[in-house]
Amino acid sequence: MLGKKIRELREENNITQQDLAKYLKVAKSTLSQYETGSRIPNDDIKKAIALKFNVSIDYLLGLTNIPNTIDDYIQKSNTNSYHINDDEQTLIKKYRQLKAEDKQIIDTMLERFVPTKEPKSNEKAI
Repeated sequence: MLGKKIRELREENNITQQDLAKYLKVAKSTLSQYETGSRIPNDDIKKAIALKFNVSIDYLLGLTNIPNTIDDYIQKSNTNSYHINDDEQTLIKKYRQLKAEDKQIIDTMLERFVPTKEPKSNEKAI
């Protein structure tokens, strides 16, 4: 999956293997191995690829079909009359770095303090 995404992004952006390999500071043969899946890039290479093509690591790894980075999402949200301040942006970025089980803990805590269910008119808000 990762190799296929790398190749798709490279081709969609009309970048040769030689040019991307040079950008990543790896041999062309190494990049070819990444694209065929016979070799897995290290995390620094994954980050460099994500930055080069302005996509999220989740997208590269096939965990989402949405290529946008959190920064793109925030920018688009801000243009849709939402305002996310710097502290909120930092929290979103930290949350996205958590393991799934840690996200569940945070979600449970948030639900306890900020229930998503609106109280009925005859119920008291806590």
